[in-house]
Amino acid sequence: MALSIVGLRARALPWPIWIRTATVQDIDGLTDHFGNLSQSSRHNRFMGAVSNFARIAHDCLASSRSGDRFTLVAETSADADHSIVGEASYAFDRDAGWGEFAISVADRWQRRGLGAALLAAVQARAVSLGYFDLFGETLKTNEAMQRLARGAGFAAARASDWRAVRFDKRLGA
Repeated sequence: MALSIVGLRARALPWPIWIRTATVQDIDGLTDHFGNLSQSSRHNRFMGAVSNFARIAHDCLASSRSGDRFTLVAETSADADHSIVGEASYAFDRDAGWGEFAISVADRWQRRGLGAALLAAVQARAVSLGYFDLFGETLKTNEAMQRLARGAGFAAARASDWRAVRFDKRLGA
């Protein structure tokens, strides 16, 4: 089942976007998405340099088979060509009792509401699975992600990595 966000800030989105759960058939599309991110966007998403995008895509999707992990993709179809333009990954740690999320949005789609839609979809999915504590970390220099997290009701906290800031949120039941 896909969540359509056609109405989300329609003036800023050149084509309709669908958010859906990723499957193993999305490995190539997700690999392309990660590879097409600018160096700055990749650095922000992975909090460092990465190069093996196929392995990262495989890891995102292979681990999604369990109910404690999932990846959502934002997809558009311009001229019948389907492209992944955003992704959100989530993993729940049963021992710690919290879930962690990470988001990336293709450079040309940033600042159009897609990151907020992906974050809202992650939160809704986590709650539907019965997980109510969520956090994310981003580099202190990633002001866009910090604004997104604060705007979604996350509170800043100390991260274990000195380069990062952590955002925590207790999701409504």
